[in-house]
Amino acid sequence: MARQGYSLLVCPDPVLLRRRVEAQAAAGGMASAERKVFWGDEPDPLPGAFWEALTLKSLFSTPKILVLRRANALKAEAWDRLDKALRAANPDVWVFLCLEGAWERNKAPVPAVLTKRGLWKHAESSGWVWQSRGLDEKGLRLFVRDWAAERSLTFEPGAQEALCRALPLDAAALSLELDKLDLAAGDARLVRKEHVELVQGEEEMDLFALLDALAKGASPTQIWKRVLDNRAESEGMLFPLLGALAREVRLLWMLASGEEDDLKVHPYVKQLKAPLARRLGRPALTRLLDLALEAEVGVKTGGRKPEQALELLVAELTGILGPAKARR
Repeated sequence: MARQGYSLLVCPDPVLLRRRVEAQAAAGGMASAERKVFWGDEPDPLPGAFWEALTLKSLFSTPKILVLRRANALKAEAWDRLDKALRAANPDVWVFLCLEGAWERNKAPVPAVLTKRGLWKHAESSGWVWQSRGLDEKGLRLFVRDWAAERSLTFEPGAQEALCRALPLDAAALSLELDKLDLAAGDARLVRKEHVELVQGEEEMDLFALLDALAKGASPTQIWKRVLDNRAESEGMLFPLLGALAREVRLLWMLASGEEDDLKVHPYVKQLKAPLARRLGRPALTRLLDLALEAEVGVKTGGRKPEQALELLVAELTGILGPAKARR
């Protein structure tokens, strides 16, 4: 694919957007380019740093990729300025404009304020617009096929079909599940039908993935995004979250206490979760149970609103977990 000045990516799934940026950058010879990310829904969506990177040439002509997330939130004046700037952009820069609104029926979430501008018309005529509604059943199968090929994995008969029926149609959640399956495949690099039971139900929250990521110092945005972006549903979400947290802590407690023989779960689940149980130890696990109880009591006594309890739980979990704070 020939390098171009900018691309318009229309998709609500951030993981698919990231994969598309990476694929296009690699095809255009910019896989190792410096990458900067900006946000169209920030109070100052296009700060001076954005315009500087877009227009100024560096002494060594360093390639740059500018990714503008949630560009669908930009106002008309921002699109006007971009329309002019992209015509004379630095040739060492590739701009990815991500439109992440929800699709309505079969209509892509392209703002009318954008379709009237030259940058959209030029991108359409040049084939620089990529659109995806997100994962569907066909897309999920292709995703799994490519994932297996990248990791030299094979499937025993019937395993791939069974997994595709169980996996979620959300690229971020899907990636978490595939990471588990990659580990389960072991040195044989074989995904078996029995691994289907390792896949988290679509409506469940994978609290282990969340706690493990936090304890490793990562930023697991998928579950927190679901929690914080749906405040209108806070009351209905809080208590399932607390229940899932209590179940996960109970399992980790038993592993941390050497009671794994009493756990009736898949052996791989024990192998996967034991390191986290050891990292946290019983003091941190006790604190997690305290947090769940505090949130529940606070809401039921009227001391906290459900959305307040959720946000406090997010903050507390993030604060007590982490490599430096997890201890035996």
